[in-house]
Amino acid sequence: MSRRIQVALLALLTAALAAAPSAAGRSGLKLTEAGNPPFPDRAFVLTLPSDRPLSASQVRVRENGAPVTGVTVVPAALAQGNQFGVVLVIDASESMKGKPIAGALKAAQLFVGHRAAAQQVAVVTFNKQPEVALPFTTESSKILQALAHKPPLVYGTHIYDAVGRAISLLEEAKIVAGSVVVLSDGADTGSKASRADVIADANRAHVRVFTVGLRSEHFEPAALKSLAKGASGSLSEADSVTDLSRIYDQLGAQLSNEYLLRYRSYRRLGEKVQVEVQIEGLAGAARSGYATPPLAMPPLQAYHKGFGNSFWGSPFTMIVVSVFAIGLVAFCLFLLLMPRRRTLQRRLAEFVSLAEASDGSSIGGALQTGFLNTTEKSLERSQWWGRFVEEVELAEIRMKPAYIAIWTLLGTVVVMWLFAVFFTFAALLLGFLVPFTVWGVIRRKVEHRRSQFAEQLPDNLAVLASAIRAGHSFVGALSVVVDDAPEPARSEFRRVVADEQLGRPLEDALEVVVVRMKNRDLEQVALVAVLQRETGGSTAEVLERVVETVRDRQELRRLVRTLTAAGRMSRWVVSFLPVVLLLAIWVLNPSYLDPLLSQTSGRVLLVFAALLVICGSLVIKRIVDIKV
Repeated sequence: MSRRIQVALLALLTAALAAAPSAAGRSGLKLTEAGNPPFPDRAFVLTLPSDRPLSASQVRVRENGAPVTGVTVVPAALAQGNQFGVVLVIDASESMKGKPIAGALKAAQLFVGHRAAAQQVAVVTFNKQPEVALPFTTESSKILQALAHKPPLVYGTHIYDAVGRAISLLEEAKIVAGSVVVLSDGADTGSKASRADVIADANRAHVRVFTVGLRSEHFEPAALKSLAKGASGSLSEADSVTDLSRIYDQLGAQLSNEYLLRYRSYRRLGEKVQVEVQIEGLAGAARSGYATPPLAMPPLQAYHKGFGNSFWGSPFTMIVVSVFAIGLVAFCLFLLLMPRRRTLQRRLAEFVSLAEASDGSSIGGALQTGFLNTTEKSLERSQWWGRFVEEVELAEIRMKPAYIAIWTLLGTVVVMWLFAVFFTFAALLLGFLVPFTVWGVIRRKVEHRRSQFAEQLPDNLAVLASAIRAGHSFVGALSVVVDDAPEPARSEFRRVVADEQLGRPLEDALEVVVVRMKNRDLEQVALVAVLQRETGGSTAEVLERVVETVRDRQELRRLVRTLTAAGRMSRWVVSFLPVVLLLAIWVLNPSYLDPLLSQTSGRVLLVFAALLVICGSLVIKRIVDIKV
């Protein structure tokens, strides 16, 4: 083969390769994503090079090379509702004064003449701010009427604000295939929106922006060019006002030859998809792409144990439940192995008909009585039990002391259990507040009773002295006091009279009341009784002296109590102020206390602080509690 033939073949091959893309580019097919239908629904705008009928059977759609079925094709001429829409954005700045604004309106009217009958049109004019001259409508008469009136021309060219307003109109009207046609003769001057923001909004809403530049002495195509390039549109420049009609005529014909393609995609989530559309009878293909939404995973939240998990999963709960289960098993075995004792009533019932007593004769009553007796016998060995029984009696509490001790023990275990489960093991110490609280309530009742007795004592001694002057013996005078005295003095003096009648010396009977009421003033009355029995004398006069002494001592106690009132108030303020502040901070800013409540060290410090507050309160109490 000669060298000339080789060169000729190489030239032909080069020409063929160069002609291939040129043919594809001349095919005029263009595919643009439209609207924002929820995945897997997809919508695209297909632009044809010329006006021709097109059906779904002539369209071949592929995603990543795989054919797509169920494609629907809607031409702009047969569109319905909000499928197609165009916003005409016209510059109304002072530079458009005269022929430019008149030519722009005339060109827009030609555009409307080429549009499809079902295509919605809106008109926006702009200068220093955008104005909606006409909202979306399909009535040609209203559109032409809006374009027949010249808008007021004002200084300012806010192109980006106007395009942003047009995009908002398309979104509000929910136009699927939306387009914006912008006409201006200058650069943007002072828009609040930036170029990047407007382009981003157009791409997000899948709106195409076509720009038309009217050349003038102030013409700068940078803004219009960047908008068209960034928003899948095109820039057309008009050298004169007469060129505007030709450009708008071409845009109207182009937009009227568009088709809306819709189908359902079956691609996986989080995948990039390449879409290719081919038309029978046309060379080349139109391509576009999109990304399927990522697989939406709900945000992972930190696992927090619920109330039940925290309670039953606690080691302390397991220990308590285990001990309770063992005790329950032991109790059942005790019931099974306990010997059945036949009472006297049951033995007699074998020979005669007797009604069985229900009190204590049942198994439950026997167990309760036996358990109570066993508890009392075991507690009698301790030194504090006798004092506790006496305190319960003085407090006039009807519940038996053994029951109080048992319920206090159970309450202590439960409180320690709850604190250990929901707070921290260091809070076990707070469980000991239960017995101290019970003991405090009992002591408070006893102190109140003793205080009442002390307040009543002077009046009762005065009655005693008056009865002795009337001729009664000492014991007879005490009987008179018992008849007139209120509680608790009546019960205590009745005890003295009863003991004396049983043969106990009067001073010893009085000494019992002195110990029970812890009243040293009553010791003087016992001393008077001894003197009256051994030496005689004017007992009534001595008792009157005692009454004066007791009254003076009571006045002194009231004075001391008044002087220590500030100290007692300080005790309660210092004790409850940390608790009130803690609650106030928790209500105003709960997260501020998270370190104290969520961390082990914070919980330990909180328990330690509570113990310090309690100890401080007790110390202040000892300081202001002056015995007179």
